[in-house]
Amino acid sequence: MRNLLYVMIRFILVGFMFTSWYVVANPRNDGNEPRQGHQDTRLTPLRQLTPEANRILNAPPPVQSHVTTFESRVTDRTAYPYIQTTLNFVEGHLSYKAFLSDGQEISYSTRGEHIWHSQCYGDLCILVTNKNLLGVSNSSSEWEKGHHFGEERYRVAMGHKAALVMSERKLYLFNSYTNHWETISLEQEIIRSFANLYDKVAITTTRRMIVIDLPSETQFEENLLLRGIYQFEMRDAFINFYSGDKLWMFRHQTQNFEEVDLMD
Repeated sequence: MRNLLYVMIRFILVGFMFTSWYVVANPRNDGNEPRQGHQDTRLTPLRQLTPEANRILNAPPPVQSHVTTFESRVTDRTAYPYIQTTLNFVEGHLSYKAFLSDGQEISYSTRGEHIWHSQCYGDLCILVTNKNLLGVSNSSSEWEKGHHFGEERYRVAMGHKAALVMSERKLYLFNSYTNHWETISLEQEIIRSFANLYDKVAITTTRRMIVIDLPSETQFEENLLLRGIYQFEMRDAFINFYSGDKLWMFRHQTQNFEEVDLMD
């Protein structure tokens, strides 16, 4: 009789231990199973999602734009006239549409590209993407494409006839007269100013002064000889660059730099 009682107690203990282990191993089977006609609203584990859903959820965050507005380090005394933006663009589905002053519509497909910067001013609009530079003006028939150097940090300066996109190593100038992107290499120098008045562009760096005639795409430059420009002024017939007791005057008529000693 004692042996029978001992066997029964062992059987009950083994059964209780098995039941406890099963509940711990299967928390959903704890006696609170959803009744028939009710759905389980808990989230599906990621391992049960489709490969496409997992790719979307685990995709890296989008690349942040590192395009900023260029701020001149040299005082600009140019008396700019009132400038009206004469064209506009709107963002469509995977495209940008530019509307020129004559009513013409020019579209650019942005499929496969990320827009980092977009801006209109005066007679032109530009786009900076992760792959290309785009420019359009009132004399365009399509968006003009240029290729940047592949850096991630750029600064943008806008004039009413030209736009400048600058990195640490290169300048990319969009000319609205020719609808062309021009690349200017920086020779261990830093851009200090940019200005555009009518058909002329004036750029100063830590090493030189650059004047560009937009219709002819001709570039003129003068070495600063270790001097610094602290102020400049663009006028209809000349451009003045001031450096302490020196003045460099660029005359539009002669297309030459003239050095003037202000102490005389």
